[in-house]
Parts: sequence; C-alpha cells; structure tokens
Amino acid sequence: MGSDFEDNWCKYQPFELGECEDLENYEPGGFHPVHLGDVYDSHYRVVHKLAFGGFSTVWLARETIANRWVALKIVAARESPTYVDRSVIASHHSIAGSHLFAIFDGQFWIDGPNGRHLCLVFPLLGPDLSKLSKGIYSRLKPAFAREISLQAAQALAQLHSNGLVRDLTVSNMALRLVDEFDLYEESDLLKLFGRPRTAPLRTYSGKPPGPHAPDYVVVPLDFCSSTTNVLRSEICVFDFDQSFTTTGPPPERLGIPVKYLAPEVAVGRPASSASDVWALGCAIFRIRSGDDLFFDYDTNSPGDALRQIVKAMGELPEEWKQTRFNSEGLAVADGEESKLFWSFEEKRPLEDRVRGIVDEPPGLFINGLGEAVEATDDEPDAAIFDGDAILREPYAAAFRSMTWKPTAVCVAGSHFTAYSDETDDMLEAFPRISEPEASLLFDLLSKVFTYDPATRLKAEELVTHPWFHLATAGRTRNVRTRKVKNGIQIVSM
Repeated sequence: MGSDFEDNWCKYQPFELGECEDLENYEPGGFHPVHLGDVYDSHYRVVHKLAFGGFSTVWLARETIANRWVALKIVAARESPTYVDRSVIASHHSIAGSHLFAIFDGQFWIDGPNGRHLCLVFPLLGPDLSKLSKGIYSRLKPAFAREISLQAAQALAQLHSNGLVRDLTVSNMALRLVDEFDLYEESDLLKLFGRPRTAPLRTYSGKPPGPHAPDYVVVPLDFCSSTTNVLRSEICVFDFDQSFTTTGPPPERLGIPVKYLAPEVAVGRPASSASDVWALGCAIFRIRSGDDLFFDYDTNSPGDALRQIVKAMGELPEEWKQTRFNSEGLAVADGEESKLFWSFEEKRPLEDRVRGIVDEPPGLFINGLGEAVEATDDEPDAAIFDGDAILREPYAAAFRSMTWKPTAVCVAGSHFTAYSDETDDMLEAFPRISEPEASLLFDLLSKVFTYDPATRLKAEELVTHPWFHLATAGRTRNVRTRKVKNGIQIVSM
C-alpha cells in the first residue's frame, strides 16, 4: 500500500517536527539535498537552516575566509538558469546603497544529484516577518507593527521613486541583526539557540531517501528562542527575483503569491506600481493582525484570491465580472475552455476584519471573559508532545517590546495547540484592537484596497498616513478587579 501511495502521489512521509520545504521537490530539477556540516565552494560551511520557499532553501553558513556569518541560498535546479536574470532591479544604485535592502554579494554554482544549482551569498538577516506575525503562533506588538510597517512603506516609496517595482510581502522582509552577531562563534550560537533540531526523512517505500533527498530534515533556526535578543527594530527587503522597472513591465504574470495579487492582476492585467501598493496593504494587515486578509484554506489561484477580495471589498466592476477563468484559476481570453467568474455569498467586510484584530491579553492566564487570573485558578493540562510544550513557552523578556505568543496564553485552563473548532471560542477572550487605531487602520486600507488602480494611494502618500504615527493606544478591554479563589485581588488597570 505504501508503494502504491508513493507511485501515485508522494514519496516522502510528512515532517514530524512542523513546517518544512516541499519534500516532494527533492527530485531531479528540484532542491539540492543539504546536510549540516556540508562545505560549499570550499569556504561556506553549513551550520543551520534559516528558511525555505518554493524556489530555494536558505542556510546559515560560516564563511571561513572573511570569518563572517552569511545566508546561503541554494536555488532549485529548474529555477537556477533564469533566477538572476529575473532579479532585474537588484543592481540598481538606489537598492545597492540603501540600508532598507539586502542584495547578494557572491554567487557560485554546484552540481548535485538533482542538477546544477545557483548558490547566492547574502548578508545574514534575522527572521522574515511571516514568522514573527503568524496567527496564533506569534504576533507583533501594535507599536512595533506600525513601526516596521512604516519602514516597509518607506522602502516601497523609495523603489517607486526610482521607477522600480517589487511586491513587498511578509516573506521578503526581515529584521536586521545586531552588529555584534558576526562576532559570535558557532559555540556561541549553540548557547543562544541550542543544537539544530532534526528528524529523519522517511519514504513511504521504506527505501533510503538518498541520493536525491537528504537523510534528515532540519527545523529552521528560531531567532526568538533565546533569552538574548539579537534582533534590531529595522526591516530589510531581500529577494528581487519578482521585480521589474516601470519602463519594462513583465510580459507574463509574475510568481507573486496569490494572496497578495491586486484584483486587476488577477483578471489578467499587468502588474504595476499600483498593484505593488495593494500587495503592501496585504502585508500591513498581516503584520498587524497575524492573518492574511485575502486568503482561505483553499486559496490557490488568482480566481480563488479574487473571490476572497469580493468577500471583503464587495462586488467587482462590471467589466471584471465577465472575466473567464480556466480550470487552474487563471484568467483567459474568450474562446478558451473556461468559466465565468463566480463569487461566494458569504461576506467578511474589511471593517469587520480590522476591528476583529486580536491583541495581547493582560496576562498569560485569563478566564473566558478575558480577565487575568492566577495560574492556580485554571490549571492547564500537561503538554502531551514536545512541540506543544514549546508553543506554551512565552517569548523571553528581551523580546517584550517586539513580540508576544498567543499559544503561551492559557484561556480558562486550555492552551492553543493548533487551529481547531475551539480556536475562535478561545480568541473571544482576547482583547481587540483599540477603537482609535482600528479607525485609522481601516481608513488607510480603504484607500489602498480600491478596485480602480488610479484611485489607489501612491507609496509616497502612504508614509504620511496617521496610522503609522499613532501613539501607543490603551487596551479597549481593561482588566477588571476580581477576587480569585486564593484571596488575591487583580487590580483594575
């Protein structure tokens, strides 16, 4: 049975320690199999995994010549021949000389069992924003979210002022590291973050995964797992493989994640600086809320994304309603086998989504009303799995101004472990975004998410919006005085 499953669908069993790269892409034309301790180009020694994407895996490596830490990006073989050519704006002077952007400063090629791979050497950055603002697993503090959202808007304004277009998503923006990080030795990293967590890569057939796949899969480095904060409050934009100039728009749709697609791009029109602003609006909502605005579990194509947009923004312009989509959800010309666009009856208006943003509760232990309680009031069950125990650990005090972890909050004796039927009920106990901030954020996004690209805010107009400059707002749901069973009072705030 396992062999039939492998032949018809998957070769590799799911990774048991969480998210990882697409294991099925360990095949000819796909990812290069990397092991800890591997040395590339004679002086880049792999120490840990940093990240992964659809086109590459990224590794923490020590460059032995310059004695510095770098991010080594190993591109999938099928993508390697055209990867640098797609990064058309990376060499532009406005990017190369700006602290808001990071470009590769070295490259070489390797041959492996899956083909010939381009390897790019980048300055080492911290976690990308998709890891720091991720639903119930990690959230950014409101003031910090606004601060880095402003930096993202400033980066986009700088690009557009130089005639450059590059969609900004939470996956291509990362926090910079403190300058002292390069002084750390490998032994220092072990003290800070512990040894890399790995698990064997298993096949359904029972055969060894090599030579096309690695012997084991590595959990990416979690920069927030230490008690020492090595992150700076500065973002940096990286990866320019989906970029172009305003004078040379791409002939085909770029590989922009569908949840960031502007509606005009979804219906087949070319990307532009206006569609860049739409993508930034999507990123801002994710940074502040932890959730993607135009996304659901089955959002896989431009047509799917357009249905999510209609849910939040209302009916499409009449012209766009006539767009036909093929079986893959791509807009096509009349005459091709296709179907007219259709939308859901369900609506989730933008204003409701904004005002529903969940914020940090008054303590790690709260009851169903959102009131802080003593830990002994609702003693949680012990964690069954190691992964659950990690989720329950709050971020260290050193990260207090940046991040907080919803899964570390115990709600009426229960912790989040994953999204489930109980998730929404538990989130009801959390406070919501303050009224003043919600009004300003809704105003900002309403001017970004317009169907007519011509009426959309320009990037240089975005940076002056008052939401970015809002003083820290108080919570809308205060802690109420309550006598707990051990006689201790929770004082009102």
